[in-house]
Amino acid sequence: MKQINPIVLVLIVLFVGFLAFKVMSFFGCYVRIEDVDACWKLTAW
Repeated sequence: MKQINPIVLVLIVLFVGFLAFKVMSFFGCYVRIEDVDACWKLTAW
């Protein structure tokens, strides 16, 4: 297995963390408001 470039690894971790944050924001909003369209507008940018 080839050694992974540390810069690429950091970018992947940041990207995955950002996606996880967006998903958690969306689900947290959905639990409170229970309106998918409103939550999508608030979290999708």
